[in-house]
Amino acid sequence: MFIRIAKQKRGDKLYRHLQIAESFRDPAKGKAPRTRIIAQLGTLEGLGEEQVEKLIAGLQKAIGRNVESSPQLLFAQDYGHVHAVDGVWDLLGISAMLDRAGISGDASFKAAELIRMLVVNRICDPCSKLALLDWLESVCYEGKERPSYHHLLRAMDRLILVKDEAEPLIAKRMASDEEKLDLVFYDITSTYFEGDRSLVENDFRRFGYSRDGRFDKRQVVIGLVMTRAGIPLCHQVFPGNTVDKTTVAGVVKDIKKRFALGRVIFVGDRGMLSDDNLDTLLGEELGFIVAYPLRRNSYATEVIGELKKEFDRKSDTEQFHEDVREGMRFVVAFSPEIASEVKTARKERLKKAGAWIKEVQYKLANPSGKGRTPTTQGTYDRIRDYLRDHNLLGFFNVELLNGKLSVTKNKQALAWEETIDGMLMLGTTDMESPLEEIVRRYKELAEIERGWRSLKSTLMLRPVYHWTENRIRAHIFICVLALQIERWMRRKLKDISSVPRAIELLRRIKIGELEIAGKKIRIPSKSTTGQKEILERLGVQPIPVSLPQKGL
Repeated sequence: MFIRIAKQKRGDKLYRHLQIAESFRDPAKGKAPRTRIIAQLGTLEGLGEEQVEKLIAGLQKAIGRNVESSPQLLFAQDYGHVHAVDGVWDLLGISAMLDRAGISGDASFKAAELIRMLVVNRICDPCSKLALLDWLESVCYEGKERPSYHHLLRAMDRLILVKDEAEPLIAKRMASDEEKLDLVFYDITSTYFEGDRSLVENDFRRFGYSRDGRFDKRQVVIGLVMTRAGIPLCHQVFPGNTVDKTTVAGVVKDIKKRFALGRVIFVGDRGMLSDDNLDTLLGEELGFIVAYPLRRNSYATEVIGELKKEFDRKSDTEQFHEDVREGMRFVVAFSPEIASEVKTARKERLKKAGAWIKEVQYKLANPSGKGRTPTTQGTYDRIRDYLRDHNLLGFFNVELLNGKLSVTKNKQALAWEETIDGMLMLGTTDMESPLEEIVRRYKELAEIERGWRSLKSTLMLRPVYHWTENRIRAHIFICVLALQIERWMRRKLKDISSVPRAIELLRRIKIGELEIAGKKIRIPSKSTTGQKEILERLGVQPIPVSLPQKGL
């Protein structure tokens, strides 16, 4: 017996008749299968949804089944991304390292586990510490009790107290699967603050050079030391008005002392590694690779002037040459492809600038009588401002002598620019490695830039909702911990997915609570092949088929 819906069309209307039917074999037809109608229940349109539900309930009641025993989904929570990041934290054993560093102390709460929660949130769904309490309602954070806001802040206070002891322990585990910790990269950035709440005398939130272009906001400066794999080794926080190059000496001595590094090469830009800083590195028996500016630099003028004849500008391959002087090894790399691109772009910019300058000079010589009459001084200022804003001022001689305006191309500057097109000049203490290896090592400095982007975008270093110095420092430390895990995950997933994409895919795995016949069970949504591969690459346990009731 079964329910059958028979369709009948009358004019423009379609009627669906609900019938109870059964199949049978007709002896008169050689036992061929036939269908007979047992009962006509009416049309679906006439009965309506409510009557159909009553029919279903009545049939279930007839066999003694409680209608309320039908499975009901009570709620569902995001789970996959939290499971993955939490699993990576356990795999790396970071809680144990924080405990070893002394974060627990005499606290009555598990400070390391609260820091874990803050870091997991920072990677999965970054928000304020107060908003995290609401976030916990939307995710299944297995086996973790809901903390109080007060305990989160106290955990942060304890974290910053053990920073010096914890960083080497965590960095050693993070870098344990690298070939060798023989190369470190250093760079700094800044993060600004909204408002001036609770400023105190000698507050380290100060006005300074903003990498975000927010010179109207107070800021702090963050120095980050990374391994060649792009994983943070340690970080320092400085007052907002700190000059880049003044941070290096302290950072070098710090990593030498706390990380027991052997023969290490320190990589940075020339603006960061001043002569005094290079002397500091040598004094600490650390080597370095430093990029030199190619304009208005005596070393670049001498070295490239000597080597420029060695480069074959008609070749399509990248070339490398060296010049050793004053105990320093200078390596110059030349890329014909980059040289061609830079030269073409510069010619286009110079062409547009030349046309604009001619138009402005014509208006000065032939005033139209409409609007303000251009003056020589005003035109001179306009041309200089235009060239400055388009980074072309060095290619022109703009002069105002005896009331006459003169604009000519700086042939010497243009000739030098064509000479250095496609070139990179490095100075290093490494006298043995191949030239290509020296250049490759320096180019790995770009990895730290990717780290800054992750820190400020996906991990949302800013806005900072804290205003006391220790809490600000603790917030930055939590963000760096999140960056360490994010960079570690990136290495594991590099050929299948980015970390943000992986987090988004795993977020789709939900944990639902079902009620069946008065009993509640929790089951996850089915994982896709891609989700399973991500978890496998990270070394995290697959999503279990079911979860115990405790902990929701």
